[in-house]
Amino acid sequence: MSSATYLAGDFSGIQRYVLGVKSAGKAQAKRLRARSFLIELLEHAALETIRQRLCVAEKDILVRGGGGFLLKIPPAAPGELEEISSDLQRKVWNETGGEIQMSLAWADDPLGAHARLECEKHRPGNSLLQVDGSWSLTASSLPPVDELCEVCRQAPGKRRVTEEGGDVLHCTSCLSARSLGEKLTTWKWMRPGPGPVHVLGVSFEPVNGGGVGEGFHAGRWIPRSRSGEPLTFEEIAGTTTGDRRLAVLKADVDYMGIRVGDIIRKDRSYNDLRSFSRDLHVFFGETIHDLLERDWPLIYTLYAGGDDLLLVGPWNTVLDFVQSLVERFGADPGRKYSPLTLSAGIALSPYRIPIRHAVDRAEKLLEVAKRRPGKNRCATLGTVWSWERHQFVVNNGKQLMTWVVCGVTHRSFLRRLLSLLESRNPTDRQLRAARWSYQIQRNVDRRHNDVRHWAGKVLEYLETDEQRVNELAASLRYALLATRTGRERRDG
Repeated sequence: MSSATYLAGDFSGIQRYVLGVKSAGKAQAKRLRARSFLIELLEHAALETIRQRLCVAEKDILVRGGGGFLLKIPPAAPGELEEISSDLQRKVWNETGGEIQMSLAWADDPLGAHARLECEKHRPGNSLLQVDGSWSLTASSLPPVDELCEVCRQAPGKRRVTEEGGDVLHCTSCLSARSLGEKLTTWKWMRPGPGPVHVLGVSFEPVNGGGVGEGFHAGRWIPRSRSGEPLTFEEIAGTTTGDRRLAVLKADVDYMGIRVGDIIRKDRSYNDLRSFSRDLHVFFGETIHDLLERDWPLIYTLYAGGDDLLLVGPWNTVLDFVQSLVERFGADPGRKYSPLTLSAGIALSPYRIPIRHAVDRAEKLLEVAKRRPGKNRCATLGTVWSWERHQFVVNNGKQLMTWVVCGVTHRSFLRRLLSLLESRNPTDRQLRAARWSYQIQRNVDRRHNDVRHWAGKVLEYLETDEQRVNELAASLRYALLATRTGRERRDG
């Protein structure tokens, strides 16, 4: 028998659960941050349960965060591991209404445990829904419901809560999430112990201090008004320049699976893997929170952990912030574990649209960025660029915005230029360049040499560099958003 077993765990359905808040009710922000935090508590509670039942030391937690973990455990009988797996799956299923599924797998080495976990993830809830190899009709059936919760539309409604616009029927889970979301505005650190939060049979208490050995970071950065009240998404959108849009930023680490596999193969003691996981967990769970608190107070944390990040804020602020994010990542884990890079998708959305739709689009944009060779890119404003070009795109957009604000040029002129750049037919490139020159000659006063110089530089790329043209189009979109007036917002 091997001297150790490696146990891998994973929670799936996270994004669907976190964003499973419908438009009913006016406490969506509270429920969003509560559901996000509950994902972390599920992970901590599962780890605490396994540690207690199998006597696992803290040093033997090799990977944690982002809804997954990997442990080195003492050799255990398969029956005992099956019992733990069934028990945790049942508790997770019951406490999240089946929206979150937990999978566990084990093997004599980490790569084997990970491979088996990937198979188990395709059989969510198998230990609950199957008995002796057959489907359990009892487990897969639900009792009749008179009225569904008007918030999540997933569970029986229990109590109506008076909110703006009338009384809203809440289920037990949504009531708890609302209450937890309010408390999270004051909690920063937590630890297992007799406290007000109970997950998977484990209790948690808030603590004043924090750090290694004292607790785990529980903070969610929440933008606040001068009176200390949390800002709504509408109020956050009201701080933007120009168009009142929110930006949802979805980012994660590139080639994460490959990097973990390389570390495992090179270091059989797995000390490097433990350090790698801890450093990423600290960066996404704590460093980013401190960065927002200090420099970017209008950006809201929806989720940050493991190697994943989901933020929402004023559209122009988020586009500035992401440059600081990439630079800080490159200076911390990116430099220590070079080459380690990030990719991101940023979706811009009117604040009135439920945030989950913008998250879905940010997820798709992230996939677009990751499909490019080398990854390490940002997808937004209608195109994709490398991080080395991000500041150029944003600064170029700000310069165009300044020219409009100062009356040097007009938004209608920028729209015509954007229309020219959006022409995708390669045979039209020469014609596009000729039309560009015509627009500049006709609409830009000869006294404005800076505008003419900018237009001349663009002309150099119109026939030869389509990527640069795409970046310039993104800058024009930035300027058009930044100069949109209140009347245009009402009309369109």
